[in-house]
Amino acid sequence: MQSETEPSTSLFDRLVAREEKRGLIVVAFLRICMLAFILLLFSKPDEPTGTLYKLLEVLGWFIPGVFIQLLVAARGGRWVWLLYLLAVVDAGLIVYVSVVPDPLNPLTDHPAWLYGFVVRDRGVVFSMIMMALVIMTFSPRLILWFGFWLFTAWVAAILWLMNRPGVIVSQHFGDDWNPTQQELIDTHNLPEFVDISALAEQVIIVVVFTLACAVMVSRLRVLINQFAAAERAHGNLARYFPTVLADRLADRDEPIRIGERRECVIMFADIIGFSSFAEKRDPQDVMRFLNQFHQIATTQIGAYGGIVEKYIGDAVMASFAAFDDVACPAANALCASQAIVSQVAEWQNREPADGGLPLRIGVGLNFGPAVVGDIGQSEAVTPAVIGATVNLAARLERATRKLKTDTVMSESFAQKIRAESPVSGNVLLQHHDQRESIRVKGLSEPISVLFHHTPQTGLVAP
Repeated sequence: MQSETEPSTSLFDRLVAREEKRGLIVVAFLRICMLAFILLLFSKPDEPTGTLYKLLEVLGWFIPGVFIQLLVAARGGRWVWLLYLLAVVDAGLIVYVSVVPDPLNPLTDHPAWLYGFVVRDRGVVFSMIMMALVIMTFSPRLILWFGFWLFTAWVAAILWLMNRPGVIVSQHFGDDWNPTQQELIDTHNLPEFVDISALAEQVIIVVVFTLACAVMVSRLRVLINQFAAAERAHGNLARYFPTVLADRLADRDEPIRIGERRECVIMFADIIGFSSFAEKRDPQDVMRFLNQFHQIATTQIGAYGGIVEKYIGDAVMASFAAFDDVACPAANALCASQAIVSQVAEWQNREPADGGLPLRIGVGLNFGPAVVGDIGQSEAVTPAVIGATVNLAARLERATRKLKTDTVMSESFAQKIRAESPVSGNVLLQHHDQRESIRVKGLSEPISVLFHHTPQTGLVAP
């Protein structure tokens, strides 16, 4: 059963209740099919008991159960008790028609051979068929309830058979009787003989089958609940993290991941001149604009195998190969940045953000070692990529204003692209033919960067 501490228990219960209702509709239909099957299987013209009663009339006793199941499926709630009452009635009826030669006239004394014939002909076949229908309700309690009353009804039926006049049962042999093989065969061939021990074994098998099915359904419900909880947790993670990162977080067994050093690509993408733009707009317009930009950036980063680490106001930080292995992280990052620049330009040409002047973005790309791990305490834990490589990527993004370009990459990033593929790497870098040494905050020595000049049609932050 589900723990009381597990989240969204009521949601799981509602889903199970809905499936149980659907199962009742299926069971009601199969109940009709079962009655038709029994009628065809046992209502034979040459059957010796066929002259004593009409099986169709007896099977009609089970028809009201169809309407009860449909009623509970439609109403549920306070009508569920009808299913348990129906289970008791079904257990009694199914055993009754399995052992009584003439169910329409139960008080009639029949020849002893007729009891043996009925039991041998039917046995526990009806019981197994009815049990199969109960299992389809997907309710362990109902399965156990029906199994208990089925066992009780069969015990009463066996006791009743043992006291029928003229009926020979296996227990009558006793310990003092040691029959020969032929005497044993002759006794078993007597029409009045009923093998109570064999019948009891069949009943025990039904009981064991019932217990096994109840445990199986109960375990299945637990597994479904655990799977639903895992999917729910994964869905919640996917709302705050990219799908790839959410998958990795969901698969982890340890609560906190110890940091490790990995070589990866870091990208920073920021809207140029956003602060002055936001000051003149309603908050709703600002958020809609940001969400549109974030959607473009997130889609393209994810399409090229990157992971969005965080949104910093109007900026986006992403990593490639920080949490998972990527074949060509630098090439993928450059393609993603070009796609972001291109889509933002198309979007701003259609819908200029600031009085007819489109806003532009700046992208900084860097490759190098970074520390990857979890930061925070207790419940406030988040995956993070930190280090000098990250800081330099942020500085390169800021350098796009001074260099009047949309993308600035470090020399290490360009070398990584060439190392991934000398031919395609040169093709990707052919437009970034401008090289300059710039000073960035936090570094004592100038660094070499690659970029290309672009027309400055948008607003540029001071």
